[in-house]
Amino acid sequence: MTHGELEEGSALALDFGKLDSVRGVVPVAVQDSASRDVILVAYTNEAAMRESFRRRRLVLWSTSRGELWEKGATSGCTFELVAAYVNCEQNSLLYVVRPHPPGSAHGICHTRDSSGAYRPGCFYRRIDLDTLELRNERP
Repeated sequence: MTHGELEEGSALALDFGKLDSVRGVVPVAVQDSASRDVILVAYTNEAAMRESFRRRRLVLWSTSRGELWEKGATSGCTFELVAAYVNCEQNSLLYVVRPHPPGSAHGICHTRDSSGAYRPGCFYRRIDLDTLELRNERP
């Protein structure tokens, strides 16, 4: 499956083996402080978590590149870390973030909609529970 098919296609192709080769990370759900929408799920390791807390910015661990990654550093729309929560089993985190600069037009997702605008979150396709087909709700 190509990257385009994975990100824009209608076939469900979950990566259940994602963390088989990656150790020392936990998932992080990222929530927009204003809308309360979950806009991203990514990963952090201890170094990225500490850097996020120190800088009060959304810093994650890129499992594909094997490096710290400040979300939005390239696009100019970074994310201020407003709060952080840990789940009961201490195996995942929730980061509440605010776009910086405030009112920034960029979304958090690296994909774009049909108008060319960045999507505001990564959860833009709904799974049909009967057919498992994906429906793009923000084409």
